Amino acid sequence: MFDRQWRQRSDPADSRLKDIPYWTTTEALVSDAIPERLAVIGSSVVAVELAQAFAQLGSRVTILARNSLFFREDPAIGATLTKVFSAEGIEVMEHTLASQVTHTNGEFVLITNHGETRTDKLLVATGRSPNTRTLVLDAAGVATNEQRAIIIDQGMRTSRPHIYAAGD
Repeated sequence: MFDRQWRQRSDPADSRLKDIPYWTTTEALVSDAIPERLAVIGSSVVAVELAQAFAQLGSRVTILARNSLFFREDPAIGATLTKVFSAEGIEVMEHTLASQVTHTNGEFVLITNHGETRTDKLLVATGRSPNTRTLVLDAAGVATNEQRAIIIDQGMRTSRPHIYAAGD
C-alpha cells in the first residue's frame, strides 16, 4: 500500500490562521517569487530546509520554533544547526509562539511571546495531516494512530506483515 494522499492545507489547531493567506510547504516550493522577508513557523526538517533555501536565494528569514530545532529528531544537531543558521543570517527564535497573526496591506504581523515580527510571506510548516479516511484501513486490519496515520515499523511494514506503507 502506498499512501501519498495528504491534505494540501492542514487545518490550524485554532482560528489564528483561518483567514490568513499563509504558504504551505507546497505553495512555497512552487512560488515564482522570492520574498524580501520570510517567517517560518515550524522546526521540522522540511521547515528548516525551506528556510535555508529561501535565505540562500536572498530572503531575510526568521524561524519561529515552539521548542528548538529538531527537538524530537536530534537536539544536538538542532543546536548546531541553529549556530550555523545564525552565521548565515537566519534568525532562529526558539521557544516562540505566535499568539496573533494579522495580514494587512501585504504584510504579516506576528505577535509572539518575544515581541513582534513583520514579514512579507509566512510559511507554516508544522506538519501535514494524513488523508487516509477513504482507505478503509480498519477493514484491512491496518493499525493507525490517533491522527489516522498508518503505523509502520523500521521496514515500513504495517500491522499486517504483508502490507507496507510509505508516504511523506
